[in-house]
Amino acid sequence: MTILLEIPIACGHKPPPTIVVITPTGGLEFWENFDHAVRADAGAVGLRTELAAPQSVTDYTEQAQMVENAISRHVQGIIVSPAHQLVLTSVLQKAVNAKIPVVIVGTPIALPAKDFAAFIGWNEAEAGRLAARKFISLLGGKGEVGVIGVSPTVEGSSLIEKAFADEIARAPRVKLVGVKYGLSDWARGHQAVLDLLAEHPEIKGIFTTDEFSTHAAAYAFDRKSRKRPLLIGVSDELNEIEGLRVGRTDALIVSDPRELGTRAMQAMRAALAGSDASTYSTQLPVTLVDRQTMVNDATVTMLVKGPA
Repeated sequence: MTILLEIPIACGHKPPPTIVVITPTGGLEFWENFDHAVRADAGAVGLRTELAAPQSVTDYTEQAQMVENAISRHVQGIIVSPAHQLVLTSVLQKAVNAKIPVVIVGTPIALPAKDFAAFIGWNEAEAGRLAARKFISLLGGKGEVGVIGVSPTVEGSSLIEKAFADEIARAPRVKLVGVKYGLSDWARGHQAVLDLLAEHPEIKGIFTTDEFSTHAAAYAFDRKSRKRPLLIGVSDELNEIEGLRVGRTDALIVSDPRELGTRAMQAMRAALAGSDASTYSTQLPVTLVDRQTMVNDATVTMLVKGPA
């Protein structure tokens, strides 16, 4: 269902309605593509958007302050991807009390569904399951694997890790031997990979749950001098897509940031029109691609082409 909300474009000195879009971190192509889709949909109906993001996904208090700032400015709506399931709950409750519609994207928040307009996420549990099944297949059902995550307090990464561990447990001869955290930092991710290998030198596969750790793992090995473990990562970044093509990794979990952005703005437009925005709530699919299947994958093709 699509609601075509007609929002009058500002006349005179009155500014257009403003939607603040707050992502978990900046500097990633995923969120740039997401923002491009949000702005395209918003601009078509005379809405103005502002993007804000902390430097790191673990800067929970900075993200909460960005929400506080948006509320104090009395913006017309907030689209936010929470870095932490709990930290934003009290401040988002303030938005609810201020009658500002909130659309949650990416990762769930620990608030009742009635307290936000809509939730548009992606299937993090399926990401973990897909990676585990691929490892089981590539390893022939036998071997040690490890995980490089973001942080035990980052909900999205934790959901992926749990689903991965549960699926690996179904294969009795594949063992999850360690989990390290890179805190969404390339250097820390690189060290986490080295620490995991030092503790488990026989490890056969490493699963990385965000763009930073995926990049770190892909460059932790010299392909000319040593055999590396199998690498499967979560990333929509062009560098990692190219890395998959040339063999730095063995598979990637990808999703469509433009669809996430478009759906988020559709929900926000419905909320601003006084309609039931919760009908837009959904979990978007994720896909596992390898060197063979990436060629014909629609999401990979979109990511490579970039914003239209």
